[in-house]
Amino acid sequence: MFNQKNEKITKAFVEAILEKKIKKMTINETKELYREKPEDKLGILDLELDINDKEKVDVEVQLIERENFAERLLYYFSRLYGGEIKKGKDYTESKRVLIVAIVDYEIDLTKEIEKFETRWKIKETKNPQLVLTEDVEFIILELPKVRREYEKNKENKKAQWMMFLDDPNTREVKEIMNKNEDIKDAIITVHEMSEDEKIRKLAELREKAIMDEKAIRKAGYRRGMEKGLEDGKKIGIEQGIEQGIEQGIEQGMERGIKQGIKEGIKEGIKQGIEKGERKQKEEIAKKLKAMKISLNQIKEATGLSEDEINNL
Repeated sequence: MFNQKNEKITKAFVEAILEKKIKKMTINETKELYREKPEDKLGILDLELDINDKEKVDVEVQLIERENFAERLLYYFSRLYGGEIKKGKDYTESKRVLIVAIVDYEIDLTKEIEKFETRWKIKETKNPQLVLTEDVEFIILELPKVRREYEKNKENKKAQWMMFLDDPNTREVKEIMNKNEDIKDAIITVHEMSEDEKIRKLAELREKAIMDEKAIRKAGYRRGMEKGLEDGKKIGIEQGIEQGIEQGIEQGMERGIKQGIKEGIKEGIKQGIEKGERKQKEEIAKKLKAMKISLNQIKEATGLSEDEINNL
């Protein structure tokens, strides 16, 4: 719907997003806006415009959550910005580039932000008030957050257009039609387009492609979870056994050392007492020998053997 043929609707839509009046607008239709293969449509630039001879605007619509979202935005920017710098021209002749991403899911990075719109620029880390350049800006609009924003301010034209994009057949959009003539025209145009057999077929194919991709991602996620749980159990068991052995060895050594110390002290005391008693017996035997007491009497008195007494 957003093309040169429907310039008035397209202009109103872009003005609402950028929150500024457009005096001059050129829609780039040198590329195909529709592809016969619905999966191709999911990856191309959705809407590319020149605004007031000063800015290039790329409006991207993403219905399926994909990895490397930020890198994709940078790629779109680099393609538009680089295409502006012709051989032999000065860098200052390049136009400002605005990348608008309309996504049908909440982004992890901005989940804590309630507003459906965030704007991004290149800023100095410690002094965010310093912007390196005004020639690049990214605008992200999250459709799942639009409804609560619209309920707070039903006169917000940007929110009105996002409600229309999210689902043009809702009760709220029918209410919006009564106060926004451009959206009313857009709804009429959508109904007219839906009567075109080729466009309707392409829309059906695209919707099927989206549903198929979501189903594939869901199945892949489920299988990944199952595989992760299975691998996790195996790793957990292996680590549990390994840790159990290590802990068993450590606890065994600790207990062994404690037990050894206890037994060592006990044995030491015992041996000390025995040595002390023997020393005492030997001293008594020496005195009895000096007194010329008979060997048998000394043996009986000390408990020492005949050889032990003779060796004293």
